[in-house]
Formats: sequence, structure tokens, C-alpha cells
Amino acid sequence: MEFFMLAIAAIGLISTAVAGVGFYRKQRTINSVVTSLDRSSVDMIFHGNDLIDADDIIWQMFPNPQNTPTWDDMRTALKPLLPDLPKALIKYDQPPDDTSLGISISSHGANIRVAIQPKVGVEGDWFAMEQSSAFSAPMQSAVMLAPFLMWCLGKDSIFVWGNDAFSLYAKAYGGPSAFADHLSKDVSDANSPRTKRIKLMSPDLRGHQDRWLDITIKETETGRICFAIGVDAVVRAEGAQQNFVQTLSKTFANLTTGLAIFDRDRRLVLFNPALVDLSGVPIDFLSARPAMFEFFDKLRECRIMPEPKSYDDWRERMAKLVAAASDDRFRETWTLASGQTFDITGQPYPDGAIAFLVNDITAEVSLTRGYRAELNTLQSVIDTMDDAVAVFDSQGILTVCNTAYATSWEVDPEACIPETTIVEATQSWKSAFHPSPVWPELRDFVLRSSERASWDTELRGTDGREVICRVDPICHGATLIRFSHPTKMRNGAPETDGLQIVSA
Repeated sequence: MEFFMLAIAAIGLISTAVAGVGFYRKQRTINSVVTSLDRSSVDMIFHGNDLIDADDIIWQMFPNPQNTPTWDDMRTALKPLLPDLPKALIKYDQPPDDTSLGISISSHGANIRVAIQPKVGVEGDWFAMEQSSAFSAPMQSAVMLAPFLMWCLGKDSIFVWGNDAFSLYAKAYGGPSAFADHLSKDVSDANSPRTKRIKLMSPDLRGHQDRWLDITIKETETGRICFAIGVDAVVRAEGAQQNFVQTLSKTFANLTTGLAIFDRDRRLVLFNPALVDLSGVPIDFLSARPAMFEFFDKLRECRIMPEPKSYDDWRERMAKLVAAASDDRFRETWTLASGQTFDITGQPYPDGAIAFLVNDITAEVSLTRGYRAELNTLQSVIDTMDDAVAVFDSQGILTVCNTAYATSWEVDPEACIPETTIVEATQSWKSAFHPSPVWPELRDFVLRSSERASWDTELRGTDGREVICRVDPICHGATLIRFSHPTKMRNGAPETDGLQIVSA
């Protein structure tokens, strides 16, 4: 501890001496009151509330030459030495004793003289010694109570002292000397950096986690001063982040969607194997972190995006693409000459990054086209029928009708199909026929979910002709309803007249 106190005192003296170099000394307006520190007092002269003259050691306490020190500034600077200074420059006298400094405040014409006297029996450079002593106690407390580890090694790497945090760690590792020796072995390599992260193995095997320290060493004339900060939380966070990145990487690797993420500088920082498979772009090109325009230019060369009519138009289009992706409003479908179809989506990410997702929707588009072709074929088939045909789903909504039905009831299929219900349809049909009790039964049949069987009924239109209404249950709870004219025999052969229904 003696070594520690001497080190602190030396630091204080050096700091005081260095602080004085180059400091501004105010132009004296009167004769200097002091020429040597080896005096019975340290004097200051105030005019009003402003300091106009003082010993050199006083000026060294105010490093800012732009402002004239005031009495309030002086009270703050001297508070560690003289905590009971009066708030105002009034006549004041406190004689020194063997435990405290003395101070005298007296008037001299328009000026006020403040004199600080040494403790009884103290000689020499007493003011500097008092400054060092006043500041060494707080410094000692700051060092000892610092939340990080501090310790000192002598010339032969012998442990000299350590602060409270060091002692707390050392309890689990055999005491201060043993702990200091253990740390010295990890950082004793002359070629190693002076700041090094080391791992402290758990002192027992009862499930305690290992501990980590970042150690910094400063060489001094008397040995080494060492500092260490516990970084357990940092190491665990880095490990968790690394595990998270690995998890994301594995997840991205298993995605069938191609992923390309560009940072705020618009350079590729992350991609997954699916992007390589979908685009055919060489992996070494992607690993070189190309710029965004270089990436899309490569896609164009590999014929993964539609060929532009001109390169200038393509560059302009790419600029619009980046702007749209930055606003989360970019989505395009690229249909290639090879028959492939890609869905491209751009999404903004934090810190100015942009992610592009590439999906191969060739199978989906092909399936949709096939489904649409089947629907068109089915529609064409029922349009060739002379009967008026309508299909209602299990909820009683009209889903399909043919041309004969649309002509008979003077409706637009594209407009009425999403909106017409069985209730609305039977109201329209009822007006074209003579009264019949079949309509409520027909509505109940369409909306019934229990077992159903086909049936038909004869209706008579308001024009006097007979019409057969055929009702058939079909798949998924839907119902097919047909209106047809009875077959007539003409010259020994059946003949069917077209259904002509005229609304009343």
C-alpha cells in the first residue's frame, strides 16, 4: 500500500507540473505580490469579483485563458483544500493550525487580498504538497472502488497491490499473488498485444460458467500497471449472435426461395444456395460481394431476367427497381424465353439494407394456365348445350351458367355469377312460369347438406309451352339445374326445340 500511495502522489505531482506548461498567465496590472513558492503564504488579488493577480501556482489551476477567474471559480478550485471559504469576498481571518490551512481576506484600497497560510510547522513547497494530499484521497478511493480490476506488478513481475475488484476475483483463484501470476502467464508474451482477452476456467466443476477478461497493460518506470474488464456478458452475447447467425444460415440454406441481401452501400452481403441454383450465377462472383447493378447485370447475362430493348433503358429500370424495393413496393414477374417464370420481390431492411427474394413459379403458372384451360373447355362444352344450365354451390351461390341460360334470362354471366343466389334465381324463374309449389322445394334442395337424389318436374311457361326442370346433385354439395323443352317426334325421329322462356 505504501507503493500505491507513493505512486498516487507521484501522479498528482506530475499532473500538476504538466498542467502548468503552456498555461496562460494573466497580465499583471500591479506589482507581483509573490515571486517564490517558498513563502509564508500564497496570495491572490481581486478587483471586485475578478482575479487580477496571483502566484503562478494559482494561475495553473485555471487552464482556460479566455475567461477571467472569479471568486466563485476560486472557491470551487480550492474547496478540496479549504472547504469553508466564505461565499463573498468579505473580511475573513482563519489562523492556521497543525491540521488545517489558514486564510486571510483583507481590503487594500480598491482591491482585495486573499492569503493562504501553511499549516503550523510546514515549510518548503507546502501548497503543492497540500494539493497532492487533497487529491490523493479521492483518487485512492476511485482506484480501490473502481468496478474493473486494477493491480500493479513490480520490476520482477512481483504482485504489489490490487483494488477491491481484483481482490474479489482473486478469492476464487488462490489469492492476489497467485491470481496475478496466473494472469501474467497469459499475457507475458512480448509479441502479444498489450490488450488481450483471456478465459478464466471455472475454479470448480459445479456448473459454473467460465469467465472472460479483457486485460490492458501499461509499462511504467517502476513496473506494470494492469487493467482488466469483465466481459462475460459480451462473450455470451457474441456466442449467442454467432449461434443465431448459424441458425439463420442453415435456415436460408434449406429455403427453396433465392435470397440476396444488399447492405446500405448496395453491395451483396448475404445469399443462399437456392439463389445459385435458380440463377446459375457462379458462386465465386456472388462471394466477391458485387454491387447491386453488377448483380442484376449478371442476371441479364445469364438470361435470368427479360432482355431489355436498350441498355440505357435497362439501367433506368434498375434505378427504379432499387427505389421501389427501398419503399417496399417492388414486385415483378419475369417470364423468360426458356419457359421459366420467376416472381421477384424487393423488401427494405434496417440500416438501409435491401433484400430480394427470387421464387421459381413456373409450376404454379403452368398449373394455373392448365386450370384456366380446363375451365374454358368446360365452359365451351356447356355453351354448346341447348338446355339452360346453371350450377349453384352448397351455399346457394351461382357459380357456372351457359350461354343458353344467359340468353333465356337476359343476364350477363360475368356480372351475375358472383352475386346471384338461389333465392334470387327462383324469384326470377317464378315470374316466367305459371304458379307452382316447386320453388320452395328447389331452394331447400340446393341448400340441403344431407343425402340427395336427382329429380325433375314439369313447368308451364307464361307463353303456354311446357318446360322440364331437371335437378341433379353433383360433387362438393353443388347442384346442377337444367331447363329443357320436352322432346318431340318428327318424322319418326326425336327433335328438340330450343328452350324459349319469356319473362312475364
